Amino acid sequence: MSDQKYLFSHLAGVFHTGVFCLREEEVISYEENPEYNPIYKNEPFRLSLAAKADEQSEPAIVKDDFHMFYICVKWEAIYYMMGPLSTRVLSRTQRHGFYHFYGIDKKWEKNLNYRTLMEILQIAGIFTRIITGQEYTDQQLVDANYRAVSSEREQQEQVWFDIKSEDEDIYRHTYQEERRILDAVKEGNVTEAVRLSKVMDVNIGRLGESEVDHWRNLSIVAATLCARAAIEGGVMPAAAYRLSGFYINKITACKDITQILIYRNHAVEELAKRVREKKEKRHTSSYTEQCRDYVYRHYREKIYLDDIADKLGISSSYLSRLFKRETGSSLQDFINNVRVEKAANLLIYSDETLSEIAEYVNFPTQSYFGKIFKQKMQMSPKLYRELHKPVEFYGKEK
Repeated sequence: MSDQKYLFSHLAGVFHTGVFCLREEEVISYEENPEYNPIYKNEPFRLSLAAKADEQSEPAIVKDDFHMFYICVKWEAIYYMMGPLSTRVLSRTQRHGFYHFYGIDKKWEKNLNYRTLMEILQIAGIFTRIITGQEYTDQQLVDANYRAVSSEREQQEQVWFDIKSEDEDIYRHTYQEERRILDAVKEGNVTEAVRLSKVMDVNIGRLGESEVDHWRNLSIVAATLCARAAIEGGVMPAAAYRLSGFYINKITACKDITQILIYRNHAVEELAKRVREKKEKRHTSSYTEQCRDYVYRHYREKIYLDDIADKLGISSSYLSRLFKRETGSSLQDFINNVRVEKAANLLIYSDETLSEIAEYVNFPTQSYFGKIFKQKMQMSPKLYRELHKPVEFYGKEK
């Protein structure tokens, strides 16, 4: 049991979330301060997780209305629970609403780390293997917890779709045509990538019930595939996914076909442009690129050189020298640059206070945030906001 206690405490620290054991009416926490946690503080919710685990032999994965995920594994009449794991970056207001809903006092509110759904499935698999020794694939976990459509119904719908697609007209555009577009993005050929996208529009089959749905779905697919091509072309994954995510959100919100296609073309163009810019810059090693990518994905957390070096499988001293030689700046300076860049956007496009922005981008204090910001931008955060904030974004005084 002592080994298990150590593992659970380690998991709680690594994944920045709670790990609990429910034995009869006793709740055991494996993190230092569980007061912020709905599993620990809200008994009805805790019991609902246990009830879900009773319904199936596989580990239960539950999502609440705040896009938080929780894992519950039943083993030998004991319930093991983990969570919350957030798939959304919450604003201050959303975060307060989440904690208030579960009856948690405001003084215990804290930021929650963002996780992708794939990461959560992998965490669930690790958690289950530690407890039961059994292994589950991502697909098995999805099938066990999200039985939205039976396989028989899905096959019937697929047959009907084939019948309606009139001799497979939907596949009139060839793999080679699609590949040429992705190659153009991968090579950074902006003009050719956009031209080929427009050419293929003429021949592609129906991808939605209505005309708007068709073009929206087509454009989302294009932005997704082009992001992957841009990554193959050397763009950092975090940057490529962030850019494609922006355009996918814009496309999803559009009801006008013309505007959808404009955003689609902008997505293809911008991703190809990022590749071209990357190729025009001097070459850097994959270690440096992976290091940059790590910072962009984790800038809201504490970042340690040793952690990145361990992840890359090299020594921290070597990584430090390599990063400095290839970029001309230290890793800490690059981290500060990224945090200031993100903070500058928040100063312009949000009404968050300076202290809230400093906390969000993980500066330890508002004064330190102001000092670093002024070094990078040659002005204070307050003045930067006053000079750059659009009139329509002004709300209450900060």
